[in-house]
Amino acid sequence: MRLRLVHTLSLLLLCAVAVAVLAMGSVMAWNLRNGFSDYLAARDAERLEQFVTLVEERAEQAGGRDAFNRRGLDMRELLDAFAQREGLQPDRPRPRPPRDGQPPQPQPQPPVPAEAFGRRVALYDNDGEPLIGRPLPRDAGPFIERPVKLQGEVVGRARMLTIKPVPDAVETRFLRSQYRSIAFVAAALLLLVLAFAWWWAARWVRPLVAIQDATRRIARGELNVRLRIQRSDEIGDVVRNVNRMAEDLQALEGSRRRWIADISHELRTPLTVLRGEIEAIRNGVRALSVDAMASLHEEVLRISALVDDLHLLALSDLKVLPCHPAEADAVQIVQSLVQRFATRAANRGLTLKCDLGSLSRLPVCWDGARIEQLVANLLENSLRYTDAPGEVLITLRCVAARVTLAIDDSAPGVPPMDLARLFEPLYRAESARDRHSGGSGLGLAICDAIAKAHGGRITASASVLGGLRLSIELPASAKVPA
Repeated sequence: MRLRLVHTLSLLLLCAVAVAVLAMGSVMAWNLRNGFSDYLAARDAERLEQFVTLVEERAEQAGGRDAFNRRGLDMRELLDAFAQREGLQPDRPRPRPPRDGQPPQPQPQPPVPAEAFGRRVALYDNDGEPLIGRPLPRDAGPFIERPVKLQGEVVGRARMLTIKPVPDAVETRFLRSQYRSIAFVAAALLLLVLAFAWWWAARWVRPLVAIQDATRRIARGELNVRLRIQRSDEIGDVVRNVNRMAEDLQALEGSRRRWIADISHELRTPLTVLRGEIEAIRNGVRALSVDAMASLHEEVLRISALVDDLHLLALSDLKVLPCHPAEADAVQIVQSLVQRFATRAANRGLTLKCDLGSLSRLPVCWDGARIEQLVANLLENSLRYTDAPGEVLITLRCVAARVTLAIDDSAPGVPPMDLARLFEPLYRAESARDRHSGGSGLGLAICDAIAKAHGGRITASASVLGGLRLSIELPASAKVPA
């Protein structure tokens, strides 16, 4: 039988509280027993002192020390007076009245409880000899004593046996009553804790059950599942992580489907053209000429470039994008690319500028071919999507061993909502930069992969020129992961 979490938590809470209640009850019972014994001893000592005071008063009234030594005091009278002073009945049995026509019969003495004061006290002289009252048995147990003083002089001592509770004594009944009360309170607490533990465990387990159900549904492919539990503790963190995981999986699944659709679309266009050209030549509609072969070769190159880009992205996703850092000059890389694209920019009615600041040479340790590919893709993107007349500006800076290369272009710009998605494979901002401008939609994704392979990053933002700003930040000495 599987033990559920709610049962486990309830049992743990109940056991913990049970141990605490039992320990506290045991300590309370032990303290009550010892404390009550101390209380009885203190009460006896106080009563003995009050009795000694009464004896001193009566001895003074009877003649002082001589009356005390001549046993001029009666113990029964002393005990009766002491009982009246304490508001108690005299500690002696009352005789029954005689029946009609019968002489009085001696009545048997009822058993006197061990705590009876008169049976435990006696007066002794200074030599320890019994003086007034019934002598205490020598083997009766421990006793306490107090001096009897007359006119500042000790004339004798009062001794009293310490109390010994018996099962029927009032003190013992009191202790039993207290023990029963402690046991009742402990049982009530345990029942209350059991109910509270069950409720509390169910409250804690309820979100875990919801998480279990949500993860089961996510594993079955229901990626739109979201938990609506609002908590600020660790369970809330788990809920938020599950929701974030579901969102990421849903986005990943959407991206996968979009990838399949976009890749099939990108491959279908050149394949359709290539198929049409081949069928036209095969059916004799078009002659197999140099122009026809050039057209076929152009479509094959387009398909090959697309496949190469897809392969490169696949390598970057596997964290094995091949990069080989070597000593290079960042200024020379930028200048050579500007010279290469200057003619194309002019033909499109655009002005290509370069701002190197005070840099004449910037030694770096990069994979020069990859960085040239990265910057070339960015320049190609700007030249393709910038309207004429327009402007493209390259800026190169180096601060604290961090190289920043930014490319700004003029209108049209990119909507703010599309800036974060520009580096997704096959994504295009359809409103301004569409398929009619050419390209496969993989260039910026490849740029992002190259930047990350060098330990850097690339970001997109609005440009002060009215278009798009693509900023690359790279360490001067790239640490390419193995």
